[in-house]
Amino acid sequence: MTRISRTTPLLLAALILGGGTCDLPEGDITSPHTWGDYFLDKYADERQVALDNVEPGPTPLAAPRTVLLITGVTIPAAWFDAIVVRLQRDGFAPVVYEPPELLSGSLFQASAELANVVAQVKADSGQDKIDILAECTGGVIARYYVQSLGGDAHVDRLVTFVSPQNGIDKAPLAASVADWPALHDLSPGSDFLNAVQAVPLPDNVAMTSIYTCGDEYIRPVETSIVEGATNIGLCDEFVGHFQTMYDPAIYLIMHGALVAGLPADAFASGDEDTGDDEEAGDDEEAGDDEEAGDDEETGDDEEIGDDEEIGDDEEIGDDEEAGDDEEISDDEETHDEAAAPDLGSLTLNDLLGGCASGPSPSGAGAFTLLGLGLWRRRLRRRGPAQKVNDIA
Repeated sequence: MTRISRTTPLLLAALILGGGTCDLPEGDITSPHTWGDYFLDKYADERQVALDNVEPGPTPLAAPRTVLLITGVTIPAAWFDAIVVRLQRDGFAPVVYEPPELLSGSLFQASAELANVVAQVKADSGQDKIDILAECTGGVIARYYVQSLGGDAHVDRLVTFVSPQNGIDKAPLAASVADWPALHDLSPGSDFLNAVQAVPLPDNVAMTSIYTCGDEYIRPVETSIVEGATNIGLCDEFVGHFQTMYDPAIYLIMHGALVAGLPADAFASGDEDTGDDEEAGDDEEAGDDEEAGDDEETGDDEEIGDDEEIGDDEEIGDDEEAGDDEEISDDEETHDEAAAPDLGSLTLNDLLGGCASGPSPSGAGAFTLLGLGLWRRRLRRRGPAQKVNDIA
């Protein structure tokens, strides 16, 4: 029986950063660039297929509209290539922003730098307001920008996808090894997340949060739900984290959010806010109308309503195994200290959750670390643009 060595916490953190895949990258696993290159290569075929097979799209916009694309932690700008060609096809003028050091630094600082980027994009485009489409942590800094840094005066629509708006439970352990400021900021209870959650969404910005119940990284899935936003959960079948950046069907959901009416338009026409339930339920991809409606406990959180659908998915179903109280209390203990769990009594196979005998499907995580408790979980499978960089 293999026991835990001194290197196991490093390996465990690497597996967390890698979404549970057993095929880890060569080089310095504490560098965001190592992971950026690794995942670009890992999904090279899928990305190329999406670029080589651009399907006919919706009716293009009558006049070009600028949309700023913001990458997340460890995500190079090249990940947006498939989205960029479709935005251009559909009449948008996309601008891709890859934050310095792949957004691994302070999220407070990144949010402030985003203000300068938006100012330059507006000046270059000549438009009074722009839209933002942001992946993962890019969506969190964009939300903080429009809520607290005056960004609502410059942004009409904010569309985020697979964004941990309320933090990631496994971030403290990853931060204890990689020590990226962004991972500390994404740890529940951090000063940054408290600042994000302390201010409501502005009334004049239309925000949409798109997430997937099969996400290998952004856990728990509820973390992507934002009060006051249109929350769209992709839960009918397995949709991986990286799939959101090259799947044409998911792009159409993003497009729908980017062409949706603005709050001011609704007020002018006398329409009342229909609430997140109805807006998210209109998602043709997820088809969550009926699912969300059946969920009495969670209201407009579609992905919670899909528990029946993915009840076999132990990533969600672990609430029953571990109990919500245990998860919450453990999280509270680790938020501030980012303490690693006591691994002394665990075997390597306990940690890998079967990883030693083969990788999990589609690179999905074989386990998720929640606070101090290590809960084994398995996913059930179903079924050329302008680039802005290092702007001070």
